[in-house]
Amino acid sequence: MEQIDIWTLDRVNIKLNSIFLDELNHKLFLKFKTKEGAYNQIFKNNNIPFSTFKNVLKKSHMKDFFVPLEIYIKISEILNIPKNLLQSNIISYKTAGGTNYVESPILPIKITPVFDMLFAHHIGDGTVINCGKGRLPYFGYRQFNEFYRIQYIRKIENIFGKIKFVEDYFVNSTRPYCPPVLSSLFFKYYGLKVDNFLSEKARIPQIIFDKGKESLLAVMFAFIIDEGNIDSTQIVINLKNKLLIEDLNKICLILGYKSKVTSNIREIEYARLNILREGMKKLYQDYLILHKKYPIIDLGKKGDKIESSFKIYNREIYKKEGNRDVILEILKKEQLSVNQLAERLNMTRQGVRYHIHNLLKRRKIRIIDDAQLNWVYGA
Repeated sequence: MEQIDIWTLDRVNIKLNSIFLDELNHKLFLKFKTKEGAYNQIFKNNNIPFSTFKNVLKKSHMKDFFVPLEIYIKISEILNIPKNLLQSNIISYKTAGGTNYVESPILPIKITPVFDMLFAHHIGDGTVINCGKGRLPYFGYRQFNEFYRIQYIRKIENIFGKIKFVEDYFVNSTRPYCPPVLSSLFFKYYGLKVDNFLSEKARIPQIIFDKGKESLLAVMFAFIIDEGNIDSTQIVINLKNKLLIEDLNKICLILGYKSKVTSNIREIEYARLNILREGMKKLYQDYLILHKKYPIIDLGKKGDKIESSFKIYNREIYKKEGNRDVILEILKKEQLSVNQLAERLNMTRQGVRYHIHNLLKRRKIRIIDDAQLNWVYGA
């Protein structure tokens, strides 16, 4: 499993284990006898004041303040302390100048399919907040579903460690954020810039295609959560980015899912990936295996909808006359689309369309609104 060390991140401030800080002080005394002697050897020519050097070696200072990682790296280097040992004694870290921090961090950072899934979320329903003025850009994730929103934060914590927010705002806010110090790794790891995450320009980088099945699955599941529509016969992902749709179709081809790419003449700039029924079955089987290995990879209600669609499709309701009467009675009271009727009656959309077509031919119902792709019908 690929691992990333903390010094790969940008502008990291840390807190150290107090016992390890005592060891640093002891070794500095043995080597230099005085703090001033140590300072002159390590930092005199690095624009770090002597007062700052003394403070970063105090446990009282460590209790209240985060310290730039590079200061402790320089101290460790002069004492011949391996950076990996320093890393193992970091108890929390954050972006320099930031407020939210990672507590009990997972270090080194392990690059699992969950990390690749987060990358895909940052494309699917993500935005890049780029304040400029020397500040690091970071990701926001627009998600109205509370389960998926909280799962996004849990995925970040699965990779990096517990995040201590000033408040757990993401329970109510529809846009949780990935702290800048963590966001920086996604840009570095995939070799991408801010513009590469724009919805109309984003692509799946080659590094993901080179990884294998689990990462490809995790990326596909992220797009299903963020952009997917589940039908009884297919999964549909509709994006204003034809090249990205082609990338997702390539994943389907690699994983052996029967799929096709289509365009809508009414929305020429959009492209649509259709994962057909046979592909849905194999995808869901693969999902169950990956979910067992990584429980945090959870399709939630969309996974439930895929599973229930298999049950619906096997029911003997497709062309029953009684269902036509039920649909007619509903449309006398409400104006609904095929999707809404299918969900209400626990039927396939194809079954509903069959009855709608016959009711239209018999002039029992009419089209109320055809301005959208999802036409609305009424009696």
